[in-house]
Amino acid sequence: MNAPLGGRFGQLIMSGWIGTDPRNGDDIAFLYLGTPGNGSLGAPTADAMQAVARELGLNPRPRTMTEKLAADTHVTFTDGWIDLRFPNGEHVQHPGSTELRQVAQRRGELVLMLTYLPMRPAVGVEDHSDQSMNSGQFTLGLVPVH
Repeated sequence: MNAPLGGRFGQLIMSGWIGTDPRNGDDIAFLYLGTPGNGSLGAPTADAMQAVARELGLNPRPRTMTEKLAADTHVTFTDGWIDLRFPNGEHVQHPGSTELRQVAQRRGELVLMLTYLPMRPAVGVEDHSDQSMNSGQFTLGLVPVH
């Protein structure tokens, strides 16, 4: 699912998948956070998403990986929903799959991918995350699971 979610940061798109942890080759859950390409944040996408990155405690520089996020940034699972919690108490939710929840809970963490490219209509999350990675317009962070 990749329906836009509203909030203080404008519309955000959240999705998730299971991928390979480059550190050890094991399965790890990934959570994607982006914004539609319709200017909903009122600022250039890269600038707006870098503000989101800073709020979560991610290094906003493209192509970086933050291993220790802001103290209160974490993920919880409630009634089938993945809940990404911001330090200021705000949150974004996504109806994650059972497999994604199980992998994230078993590992105690997941990888958050925050993209700086606007997501155009009719482009799926998988294609958009690939475009972001290939262009270097992303930042990553390890988010603890509570």
